Amino acid sequence: MRSSHRLGTRVFVIGGLILFGAGLFCIGNRQMLFNDNFEVYTEFDHLSGLQNGAKVRVSGMEAGEVQETQLPNGPDGRFRIKLRIRENLHPLVRTDSVAMIKTMGLAGSSFLDIQKGTRRRPELAPGGTIPSQEPFDIADLMQQGNNLLKTTQASIDDLRAGADRTLHSVDSAAHHTDQTIVAVRPDLLKIVAASRKASQDVSEIVAQVKQGQGTVGKLLTDQKLPGNVDQIVSNARQSALNANNASARINDILADFQRKDLLGQAQAVLESSRRVTEQVNEAIASFNHGPTGDENAAANLQGAIASARTTMSNLAADTEALKHNFFLRGFFKRRGYFNLHHMTPAQYRSSKFVKGHSYKRVWLSNNELFSSTSADREELTKDGQEQIDTAMSALVPYLPNSPMVVEGYATPGSPSERFLRAKQRASMVKSYIDKRFGLQPNTIGVMPMSDSPPSEAGKTIWDGVSLVLIAERTH
Repeated sequence: MRSSHRLGTRVFVIGGLILFGAGLFCIGNRQMLFNDNFEVYTEFDHLSGLQNGAKVRVSGMEAGEVQETQLPNGPDGRFRIKLRIRENLHPLVRTDSVAMIKTMGLAGSSFLDIQKGTRRRPELAPGGTIPSQEPFDIADLMQQGNNLLKTTQASIDDLRAGADRTLHSVDSAAHHTDQTIVAVRPDLLKIVAASRKASQDVSEIVAQVKQGQGTVGKLLTDQKLPGNVDQIVSNARQSALNANNASARINDILADFQRKDLLGQAQAVLESSRRVTEQVNEAIASFNHGPTGDENAAANLQGAIASARTTMSNLAADTEALKHNFFLRGFFKRRGYFNLHHMTPAQYRSSKFVKGHSYKRVWLSNNELFSSTSADREELTKDGQEQIDTAMSALVPYLPNSPMVVEGYATPGSPSERFLRAKQRASMVKSYIDKRFGLQPNTIGVMPMSDSPPSEAGKTIWDGVSLVLIAERTH
């Protein structure tokens, strides 16, 4: 019996020791007394209910507890909190980690949560301080909400007062409007009566016009008027056609005039006429100073007149022959008396006349000078005239004694169309230069080059014109 009692006592004692040890193990495990830990610090201005022994989490995972809270030294100081964290979570706690005080639910206990850092920063050394973020208190939120409600209520009261004032103003304006309408009612009635009378008068006028009364009525009801209008339009169309035909004939006459180089021939004739006139004047002077009835003076006068006729008839042909004479053509070339009308573009490209002189050349494209008026006609634009003036500014120092050639170029169309278009362009530019700068007709010429510049010009094709000023070579 006694041995059974001793055995029960021993079992009780041993069981109690086992339970006590298990309890100690659970408490130590809960307090992480058996894990490897490291200690760090953090600081806050407000603890928001955080107490010693509160849980510490790293990115939401339980990692340790709050061990100690150190009080600040003064009002400007901060609460310094000592934390114990498991060593296996040390790689997540970096120098850029942030500690925050959070609450479990709206009325739960507070705990400390540490956000894990980044790989760019090193691990926080034991005893280091983790940067903190101040907690957001529910009481502060409620206070802000209360202030917002007060501000909203004040705004609503102001809006209500403004609405009352607006309604009062509208009511007053409506009252004044009623009074105004009552005051002007007689005038409105008069205006309505006058408008009705004017409408009746207009109706009567329209009825009379429909019946053919008055000038307007006769115009609207006259059956012959449409036929007369058609005849007038037909006559105007025929007049425009006749004007176009006359303009085309004038253009043909001008082109023929330029093609035959009548200006150069006219100048030569005038020069010859001047010389003949001098001879006639000398003969008349001799006749006047001779004795009255002197038969020799009369005979001399008749001979001078006959000689003048012969000279005038042969002078133009002789001058043209002199231009091509082997011994004298250099003189005429130096003076600018040349005739491109008898020279083909191929001869011009290979001529010793151009190659034997130094020249200055200015290129002007078609887009800078001309605009198309029809399928086969172009005209020199205002901008084109300004381009020519700018180009001539580089050639003015050599004018007016140096000869100039206006080369025309055109790329579209058949060979004959390119030739005609090139000549037309060169002629228009020459006419403008003659008129603008007052050059002598025998110092400027036209050469249609189609689309191929001379080999020495440095271009293989061109569409427009080229101003070529030929000067003596300097040695």
